[in-house]
Amino acid sequence: MEVPIAPFVNPHRGPGIPGLAPFPASDPAPVTALLAQCPRHAPTPLVEAPGLARAMGIARLWIKDERARMGLGSFKALGAAYAIARDAADAVQGDNWSHALDGRCYLCASAGNHGLSVAAGAALFGAEATIFLAKTVPEAFAERLRAKGAQVVRAGDTYEEAMATAEK
Repeated sequence: MEVPIAPFVNPHRGPGIPGLAPFPASDPAPVTALLAQCPRHAPTPLVEAPGLARAMGIARLWIKDERARMGLGSFKALGAAYAIARDAADAVQGDNWSHALDGRCYLCASAGNHGLSVAAGAALFGAEATIFLAKTVPEAFAERLRAKGAQVVRAGDTYEEAMATAEK
């Protein structure tokens, strides 16, 4: 079921981080235009949840199923990939999106979705990704990052220590 996207201003959202405009953005048009160019973009389905609707005392409930989005398993994992896609849109020559960011490397510290998003976004547009993980992050997650093409660097015992190493 396709639901049209209409402009919406979230009255609960803050102004974002000073100096990082345009994030977060209220206008979905630029995002929609960029997604239309993304080779891995596809709409994700709405799934009706009648049992949950009954339990909540409402007539109908639909849930957006994001598990298949770019193989990442979560809509939360789209933020970094979108930021990398914006870089690719600025750098692309012609229609060769898969090499738009050749020679670039994106890095971050992560313990979950953000690292997957960086890895997926970098791979999609020809960049490299290096993800710093604390030693306590399960190896299964490190393998998921490697499967997306990222280099994994173990750094420190905590996320904060991994982040400090990534900053250096």
